[in-house]
Amino acid sequence: MLALFLGAIEQTVVATALPAIVGDLQRFDLMGWAVSAYLLASAAATPVIGKLGDLHGRRIMLLVCMGGFLLGSVLCALASSMPMLVAARALQGVGGAGLIIVAQAAVAEIAGPRDRSRFAGYFAIVWAVAGLIGPLLGGALTDWLGWRAIFWINLPIGLLALAIAWPGLRAFVAAGHSGRIDYLSTLLFAIATTAFLFALTWGGVRYAWTSSQVLGLFAFAAVVGFAFALRQTRVADPVLPPMFLRHAVIGPALLVGLLTYGFYIAVAVLMPAYYQIGLGLSASHAGVLLIPALVGGAISALLGGRHAARSGDFKGPVLLGFPIAIAALFAMGLFAEQLTALSASLLLGAVGFGIGPSTAIINVVAQNAAPARQLGSVTGAMAFVRTLGTAVVATAGSALILLRLAQAGIGTAHDGASARSLSELAAQALSPSARELFRAAFGGLFYAAAAGLLLAAIVFMSIRSRHLRVSTEPELAAAAEA
Repeated sequence: MLALFLGAIEQTVVATALPAIVGDLQRFDLMGWAVSAYLLASAAATPVIGKLGDLHGRRIMLLVCMGGFLLGSVLCALASSMPMLVAARALQGVGGAGLIIVAQAAVAEIAGPRDRSRFAGYFAIVWAVAGLIGPLLGGALTDWLGWRAIFWINLPIGLLALAIAWPGLRAFVAAGHSGRIDYLSTLLFAIATTAFLFALTWGGVRYAWTSSQVLGLFAFAAVVGFAFALRQTRVADPVLPPMFLRHAVIGPALLVGLLTYGFYIAVAVLMPAYYQIGLGLSASHAGVLLIPALVGGAISALLGGRHAARSGDFKGPVLLGFPIAIAALFAMGLFAEQLTALSASLLLGAVGFGIGPSTAIINVVAQNAAPARQLGSVTGAMAFVRTLGTAVVATAGSALILLRLAQAGIGTAHDGASARSLSELAAQALSPSARELFRAAFGGLFYAAAAGLLLAAIVFMSIRSRHLRVSTEPELAAAAEA
């Protein structure tokens, strides 16, 4: 849990320290990359690390990933320039992604199939706590000890996590399974993912969406991605087994994970802009208003996970939660112009509460259908589609909002925009009517998120299995043919 917490909190702790970092190292133009480098590297590394864990065992991968994470932390703390910090953050991102994947896969290997859902509820609490205290811890350490302290503090915590987990993994976790990593597949996947996410990051911010740079990156990512997919059908040990997509349980579970995380996290990421620009609140006030969503999601994830562990029924909590989230999002869309800070926060809390069981259980559903030798691979695949969904929907959502504002004569953008453009808009003095138009522009995002979750619920209902298995090894071939 401590290793998972390290990987989770590092995604948020840097945000509040960014002004101090840029003030010290200069290069304001690279400020966003202190965050993006971590996320990009994490997304590209997750499936590969999951596969390596299957082949070489969770114990050795925990050591490697913790080593990479701590080395990246030291290099961040010692950074003398923004390019050095960005490179170190990328190394940190690879290690941080590994800590999360190894922790989840190790628990899946140690725990019985049904008990995994109970632990998934605990994981949700860890994520919620990390999301709550990350920005606060980053700000406090920066004010008291300087921004480098947010990286130095990882050393004692990481070493403590390793000391606690190492004996347990030696006793319980398998040493790995036969096979080998296909390095060409790894390279192709990393290149395709990085190019695609670069295009999303730059589109509408550094270059127009229709520019040759952005379109070229999308085209390049598509070609390399096709080569990667073709390679997966021809190697004995694919990084992302094509069977996952054809599987009657894993395939839909991955799609549900992509849709659920994509639309929910995109809304949560963009809501601070709604609070700050649409309602004129401060950044700290906007952060406080996200707490109901984090707490509500953690509580329902814990309850849903415990129910699934006790009864084996994984569909009930999820299908009970989806209508709550969809109804809350529909209400947010219907009253987007009239929402107050309190009503918006409470409705977003209802969304988080409704989504919670899905975020806890869907990963377990996919693990439940996979053989032990592929637990890391399926866990990494789920982490990747979640990251991909979040990146795509958040980018599309912010582009849609800025486009509607541009049509109303508010703000300027290329043919679309990203969250960075929303941040720049927050610095402008807007009239009350402009703020009302901004709130109205969010209505489309809320309706789209409700539709996305409705589609996720329909896909989830299509999963034929209803109960988590009791045996440790599923009948994979039979399920694939179903």
